[in-house]
Amino acid sequence: MIVKSFIKRAEKYNLPVSQVYDLISFMLGIDYSKAKYAHNKEIDNEKAEYVLSLLEKREPAAYITGRREFYGREFIINHNTLIPRVETEILIEEVIKRYRRAENIELIDICSGSGAIGLTLMQELNISFLTLLDIDDKALEVSKQNADKFNITKNIEFVCSDILNYTTKQKYDIVVCNPPYISENEYDLLQEEVKKEPYHALVADDNGLIFYKKILSNFENLCKSNGIIFFEIGAYQACSICDYAAECNLYAECVKDYINNDRVIVVKNSKRGI
Repeated sequence: MIVKSFIKRAEKYNLPVSQVYDLISFMLGIDYSKAKYAHNKEIDNEKAEYVLSLLEKREPAAYITGRREFYGREFIINHNTLIPRVETEILIEEVIKRYRRAENIELIDICSGSGAIGLTLMQELNISFLTLLDIDDKALEVSKQNADKFNITKNIEFVCSDILNYTTKQKYDIVVCNPPYISENEYDLLQEEVKKEPYHALVADDNGLIFYKKILSNFENLCKSNGIIFFEIGAYQACSICDYAAECNLYAECVKDYINNDRVIVVKNSKRGI
């Protein structure tokens, strides 16, 4: 099958152009940068038909290729992890903005999945110790593969635990968390491609708020005195989370994403610097 024929047949799945070319680079075994110039190249017909059959079943492109770019780096992913999304890069930017000159940072990435957030920050900042925590040991295996890929082998730990029951004596400068935040009612409205991702990594009790509340109520046990929590949130959760932070005597700020939706909540125990 000629590449341009594959592109034409894939149009009905409404994939972003970047994902179409990622599939092409995957099938041809070439760099992504070369895929957009490969319209007249031949793809193995059996491979192309197989990929199209998966798209017909609403399989996400990232699960077909086993990879997804995030903040300029390619991460290994599979069905045990959420697919990193560009919106989450807002959280990365907010952390970097506040800590680019800091030294000896201790950071925990809660609900870490593929490790995309924590491992990205490990490479962007002067982090002396990183904890990746996830309830799913299979997801942690993927994060270990990504750590190895980026040659991050020191000053890192992988913890398999449910944050709702997690206790630690370690306190952190930074807590980052992109938790499950979709309510059960909202789940029914999701695109079929999103429903291919792990249910337990998408859906949370208490209208999607249970993880935020647990972490906020545990602020003093997780954070150093000047520590900051960075949450990714759903588009309509900012008010509820900020109100709960206030109940915990914490100060919260909401940051919007590229399309002006509420996307990140930054939480401290002082108004100073928020």
